[in-house]
Amino acid sequence: MKAQSITTLFIAAVLVVACGQQPEGVDAKKARLTEAKSEMVALKAEIATLEREIAQEDPDFLKSSETAVMVTSLAANKAEFQHKIEVRGSVMSRTNINISSEVMGQLKAVNVKEGQRVRKDQVIAVVDSESLEKQIDEVQTQLGFATTVFEKRDRLWKKNIGTEIDYLQAKNNKEALERQLETLNTQLAKMEIKAPQSGTIEAVPAKTGEIVQPGAPLAFLVSNADMYITAEVSESFIGKFNVGDAVSASIPSLGESFETRISSIGKVINPESRTFTVEVRLPRVESYMKANLVTILNLTDYKVDEAVVIPSRIIQEDKQGNFVYLIDNNKAKKVHIQLGQSYDNHTQVVAGLSGGETIIDKGNRSVADGSAVSIQN
Repeated sequence: MKAQSITTLFIAAVLVVACGQQPEGVDAKKARLTEAKSEMVALKAEIATLEREIAQEDPDFLKSSETAVMVTSLAANKAEFQHKIEVRGSVMSRTNINISSEVMGQLKAVNVKEGQRVRKDQVIAVVDSESLEKQIDEVQTQLGFATTVFEKRDRLWKKNIGTEIDYLQAKNNKEALERQLETLNTQLAKMEIKAPQSGTIEAVPAKTGEIVQPGAPLAFLVSNADMYITAEVSESFIGKFNVGDAVSASIPSLGESFETRISSIGKVINPESRTFTVEVRLPRVESYMKANLVTILNLTDYKVDEAVVIPSRIIQEDKQGNFVYLIDNNKAKKVHIQLGQSYDNHTQVVAGLSGGETIIDKGNRSVADGSAVSIQN
């Protein structure tokens, strides 16, 4: 018996039930409903039996009557594939410095305030130098006398008058005082604390009248002359990056993003965090020039110039592993694949596909191996 005959028999039975004389009263309708359900169950059982018997004798018969599943397709093309990791970094500067005094003394003046722009060698503060100036005056007086003595000894020595020891002693006294005066002048110059570079005064912790010690911060100077981004990367990525590699960076608080490159890779592992340092160039844009801004870096740790790449959403899994459905002569064909890296909702296929195959996209969950499909792209 053909499948069409089975369908006709089923429809006829339904029509008989529907078109027959309608019973009167609720009880009669309930009785007929029960009878119709029993007939339906019997018909379904008969259909199942017939299909099973036909499948054994003529397997292709029922397949030819299957309804094709509507699907969409895509091509398993070859393309460049990159895998990236996301790390958190910070904007840093090599020119942000604390300005301090090299000598001890009382602050005579503080010439700057927070937010002030200063130029290189501008005087930031002055330490009281009264006692040092008095020392210089005294040494200058001694030097004048020592110079006069030396000049007289020199003239006499040239005339072979006097002893050599007198000449050398006068010369030594003069030169010693000259060196002493030079040292004192150097110390006097350090009483004026100057900006080592141009920039902006961020903080001024010192006040006029305070006693300052060598190394104690007087002012904090920030500059955008040499800024960069630094990030800590897990030691598991050692050897994955090189100086010059492209980096995608963003500063969430500013809503800024840009492309840059790795400028330096650390050679030492932090024993506490098990990370190494990666430095990235920072474009000279004024909005970026704020130290300690949080940044997000996307670093490429894996790249293949030509790889079979498919959307991750179409990959399924069974007991044998991962698989996709190809379209072969308008039928679904189950193919197991071996996966590589995944990134940005795409996955590299390292085995099972060679590129160019047509893969079922939407509808791939509704088909089985050998199902008839209809492409509806």
